[in-house]
Parts: sequence; structure tokens; C-alpha cells
Amino acid sequence: MNKQNNRLTMVRTDKKQQRRISLITLQKLMDRLKDNTDSDEIALLRYQVKNNDRYVVDKHDGLHRIYASARLKKSDNGVLVVADYTDMLLLSAGPIVEEKRLEQLKQVTRIVPSTMAAFIGSSGQTLKMVVQVTLPDPSRRDNEAEMEQFYRKAYRAACAIYSSLLHVPVVPSGLNDGSSPVMASCRISADKAPLLMENPTPLNVDGVELVPTAPTETMKGSDDNEVSALISFLSRKYDFRYNSVRGATEYLDKQRPYWGWRVTDMRFINGLSLDAREAGIEARPKDVQIYLGSSRIRSVDPVDDYLFGLSDKWDGYDHVGDLADRVKTDLKQWKQWFRMWFYGMVAQWMGYNRQFGNSIVPLLVAPQGFHKSTFCRQLLPPELRWGYLDNLKFDNQKLVMQSMADFLLINIDEFNSISKKTQEGFLKNTIQLASIPLKRPYSRRVEAERRRASFIATSNMTDVLSDPSGSRRFFVVNVTGPIDTERPIHYEQLYAQAAAAVRNNERRWFDHADMEEVMAHNRKYALLSSADMYFNDYFDTASADAPDALKLTASEIYDYIRKRAGATAVTESLTAFGRYLSNVPDIEKVHVKSGTAYFVKYRKTGR
Repeated sequence: MNKQNNRLTMVRTDKKQQRRISLITLQKLMDRLKDNTDSDEIALLRYQVKNNDRYVVDKHDGLHRIYASARLKKSDNGVLVVADYTDMLLLSAGPIVEEKRLEQLKQVTRIVPSTMAAFIGSSGQTLKMVVQVTLPDPSRRDNEAEMEQFYRKAYRAACAIYSSLLHVPVVPSGLNDGSSPVMASCRISADKAPLLMENPTPLNVDGVELVPTAPTETMKGSDDNEVSALISFLSRKYDFRYNSVRGATEYLDKQRPYWGWRVTDMRFINGLSLDAREAGIEARPKDVQIYLGSSRIRSVDPVDDYLFGLSDKWDGYDHVGDLADRVKTDLKQWKQWFRMWFYGMVAQWMGYNRQFGNSIVPLLVAPQGFHKSTFCRQLLPPELRWGYLDNLKFDNQKLVMQSMADFLLINIDEFNSISKKTQEGFLKNTIQLASIPLKRPYSRRVEAERRRASFIATSNMTDVLSDPSGSRRFFVVNVTGPIDTERPIHYEQLYAQAAAAVRNNERRWFDHADMEEVMAHNRKYALLSSADMYFNDYFDTASADAPDALKLTASEIYDYIRKRAGATAVTESLTAFGRYLSNVPDIEKVHVKSGTAYFVKYRKTGR
């Protein structure tokens, strides 16, 4: 191997946003890591990671990135391209929070003869490993597709070996989007005692069958070997993660990544057990279940992972407004109110709504076929669509509360089917919560969990709101034509704009003037009660100084209607009728000896 090709590539972005490329030997890189133990920038980065400071704009782009598998150069348009290949792989193990554990695992890598170097990553919570492999024959290295296939195979084999050895997930470093493993990289780091091996033995993966098809002697050893073999076997076929938002372990099929992340249920676990036994590994469903339910599975917050880093990517275009314009409506405040709701939803995910939850709810009203539900589902990017829920039963209050902690967007589909009692009681109070009191299975106490979900609603009927006092939490949107759900949505820019707006504290709540507008707008969508109908049949509101004004109490008005329309005409109780009167728009009232009196006048048709 040419010594020049055996060097690692370093890439740095300068103040003019130009990429600078240089080469460094492995020995000099290790020396640089020792010197960097005094680096303030790396110390700051590790402090931010340790304190989970995920929403600070990344200030560390100036740090070099290290590429091990290829010597890179810049194309004419400034894109990094492969100039030549090296015999090195760059792996990452973790996350590992305990520093002592990191140091122990660093020394464990000595066991594998192909280990060239190992050092602590820039976050302080990962272990980076440089591994030597045997490159294909020089005549094959000019074939880019063949080399791509070789490195994919090499990385799969190496990751399986080191995962089994270290008992932690090991992946190509720095690859989160399915990119070529040739571009595996990491930030330059700091390590006071990096590991550097003098005479590594290259790992020969060319022609090796990676998935065992028959029992082997190494799989029939001790219990520890069985466990390691099982973990290695599973890791070849699937990626696993513990979704801390859903509170569930999920899997990604490496051969069908387009299926996305799915929850590991018992049917899947039983299938894994059978697959492992066919491969010669004595694995019971319980063994698989223990592994998938253990801390060996990396814990992720997919919402944080999606939003983190988007703040500096917004291109300045109003993507939120463009999304709102896809809905045809005669509501002039639609774009303004939708923007506040959308920002409130993202703020809810980011943990900004700590005192009050996102209590704004758009209610889309339109006939069937106007794509209301499709639009609601498309509000979430594909990566987060697991967080969409539209079949929630609101008569199960415990399930509703749990769903507000476990999901991101809840569509109250067919809003008109929710009972008046639920609208006026449970739903009105629940929507404004910032945290959710929950008692999880096997827990001994009720704990306040962070609320994640915001609400949106749909209905085919226009008379949907039964609670006058609670209608300020909803704003009804009369959809006048089919919603445009065909054009693709630029989700990265959409959420980059929203995340930036939340950090800039742009308004995402209704002020008093907005609430007055909302309630005035919603009146024509109210579900009329008998009190509504009969009061409007017999009375008009009046000003106190009007010559024909009457000053009547709720009971006097109530008795008058019952005499005129019949004793069973008003189905509400006197107490409920009084609450109704107090919320009649523009009605003037005064406190009297017997309670509250209202200024009204008889309608001519009623008298």
C-alpha cells in the first residue's frame, strides 16, 4: 500500500465557508488528540452533550472532520469526491456515558488483531476505532460500484465483530442517512491516552459469507458466546433503537429500510428466535425479548434528533405560509392562526411550553373527499409519522392522557361525534395541560410526564361546537375546496423555519383580541341547544337605557319560555340555562338582590 494512501484525510470549513483538505498519519493524529485535551472548543462541545443542550446552534463546524476509508479531494464545484481508497475503516461505538467504561472498552479493542487505533469521540460519549482491512486487488479499485460494495461488506463484518466484543452498538462513524460507508467520518477529538497498535493484522472480508447458514463450533460454546452470537446475528439484519418518546423498542430492516422504524411486538420477536435457531444459535423468544428490552439498545429521542441542527438551515422562504395556502378557506385569519398553532406544536415538541400546553386547535370543516385527514397526516414528516394518531376514543380518559405523552399530533377525527359532556368538561380542560399525570405499568406512583402532542380536528358538519365558553380553544375552518395534498412538502425547511421561530419567541398563542375574534367567528358553528333556539325566538338583547328594555333574571326568562313554548320545551336545567345566558354575546347584565339580571326585550313575533 502506498504510504500516501494510508493517511487519513482531514477536512475543515474556514470562516469563508470554504473546505480545506489536508492529510495526516495515524501517529500524528494520535499526538494531536493528546494536545487537544486543553481545547476549550472540544470541552464546550462535551459540556453541551453532557447537559443535553440540543437546541443550541452548532458552533463547532470549524473543527476538522477525519475521513479514514478514502483520500478525498474537491471537485470543480467544491464537492468532496474520492481520489483514492485506503485500507482503514472508521467505526463508532456507543453512546457510553460512563468515562471509566469508555476507557475499559478502549483497551478491550486490543483483542481484535485488526485494530489500528481507538480513541474517545468528540462528544465524550462514543469510542472511535480505526480498523485495518485487506483491500481488493488493485485492478478492481478503479470500479467505483465494486469498491462501494466492498466497503459496505467490510463495515458490516467489522461492526458485527466489534459489537459482539464490546456488547454495545457499533456502526460506521458519522453516517445517519444511508450514505456511502466510504464517507464515514468523525470530528477531531481529544484523548489523553489514545490507543495505537504497532502491527495490526488486516481483516480479510473479501469472499466471506457474513450471515451464517449452518451451525458453527463457535456458536456452541458458553452462554456468553451464545448471547454474543445472538446479538451479532440480530445486528446484521436489523438496526434497533429504544424510542424514548413512545417508550418502545423499534427495529429497522436493513434490507427494506424504506419500511421505516417499526415496534417490536411478540410476533416479530418469535420470528427472530426462529431465524436465529435456523442459523445455529440456540435462542428462545425470551432471550430475544431480554436483549430488546435491555440498556444494550441505544435510547434515542427521534424528535430531538430530527429538529437538532435545523435552526441554521432555513432558507428564509415562508414554508409555513405556503403550507397554509394549500387549504382553500374563506377564513381571513387562517394563515395567521395556523402559523401560531404550527409554531405551538413544534414548541411543544421542543419542551418550550412548560407552563401551558398548546391550547389552540384548528377544526377543519368540509364534506368528505376534501382530503382533510390526508392533510393532517402530511403535517408530520415521514420520519415522525409514527407520532400521528387519528382513531383515539375520548371516552377513555386514561388513554387520552397517555397518548398526549406518547404521540406528537392527535387528529380528533369526526369531532361532531364527541359528546357535549366530553367537549364541555374533559376535553376543554385537557387541551391546555403542559404536563400529563400518568401512572405507567409497574410504576408505584403517578408522575407528571412531559406532554408532546398537539391537537387538530376534522368534521363533515358545520354545527359542531357545543360549549360557548370553551370554543375559544378551537377555531373552525370552513374548507371551500379540496386541499392540495399532491405537491411535495419540503419538510426540512418547513421545520427549520418553525424551530427558528420558536427560538426567536415568535407568538404562538392567542392574545385577548384573538380570543374575541375566535369566539365571534365560531358562533355560526355552534350546536344550538333548546335554550339557544327558544331564547332567540322570544327575546333580543337590549341596552340598559332602551325604552323597551326589560330587566329579568335567568329564572324569569326561563319560566316565560316554558309558559310560551311548553313545560318540556327547554331541556336544560335552570342552572345550565343561567350559564348559557351569561355567555350570550353582547348581553348586558347587572347584579340585583336576587342574583344577576339581564337586559332584554321581547321579540314582536314572540310577544
